[in-house]
Amino acid sequence: MVATLALTTGIAACGQTQAGPGHSVSGAAIQFVGNDTCPTKGQQPYDAPSPPKVNSVPPVGQAIDEMPHSHVELPAHVTYNHDPPTSGCHYNLGYGSAPIQTGAYDKVVAPEYWVHNLEHGYIVVLYNCPSGCATQFQQLRTWYRSLPADPSGAVTYSKVLILPWPTMTVPFAAVSWDWYDPIPIFSIDEVQRFYANHVGQGAEPNAP
Repeated sequence: MVATLALTTGIAACGQTQAGPGHSVSGAAIQFVGNDTCPTKGQQPYDAPSPPKVNSVPPVGQAIDEMPHSHVELPAHVTYNHDPPTSGCHYNLGYGSAPIQTGAYDKVVAPEYWVHNLEHGYIVVLYNCPSGCATQFQQLRTWYRSLPADPSGAVTYSKVLILPWPTMTVPFAAVSWDWYDPIPIFSIDEVQRFYANHVGQGAEPNAP
């Protein structure tokens, strides 16, 4: 069954994982950048100038500059510096709303909800199919259902979202905190490579 977004009013505070350049990944370096909708003033990065570690080297995808991880209140709108977002300010409404519930979605969800998932170590697979991509979507759902529970052991489900994202310049992409992998030609093997390389490596991997 395709997941649907159910808004709740519960509050779940994020952990305060220590920021800092404790590691480097193949010499990659990222900046800590913001804008008027998500300012850096008074904030510290989780990972800049070194992007989050990966589960095996070399990394899969591109390291992307990190935006602040501040919480914003509904109905604030964040302008993300990268399309699709890989970090940034977001809503904090509790699991099921922001971060949203793990699963495959066929409706666009505002990134202010699911960027919180990235912070918690999720992999988000995005698709942009104006003419439809039912076959690929079904492959993604089958792949998602085959995954084991999150390897951190913190939760009993896989930390994966599958979402439409209509402004991408490629039909498929995968993102995690500070990482982006464009997939111009659909490949479930590439999705799996990105997942294996990045799952659980967000800023707060033990959060739901």
